[in-house]
Amino acid sequence: MGSASRILLSLALVLAVGLSACGRRGSLDRPAANYPEVAADPSTKQSKAPDRRIPILDEIIR
Repeated sequence: MGSASRILLSLALVLAVGLSACGRRGSLDRPAANYPEVAADPSTKQSKAPDRRIPILDEIIR
């Protein structure tokens, strides 16, 4: 078997396996949520954490 035919055979095998696994069974609709969905509240913000000091890196940066 020549190298070109080996390459073509392996490419055909990879494509056959890849294309057979690309389908999705079942409904494509979004599943129902298990918890009530609420809108985000923009007035609540993430708290600021204090800066962590790493002495070794601070010395390198300076």
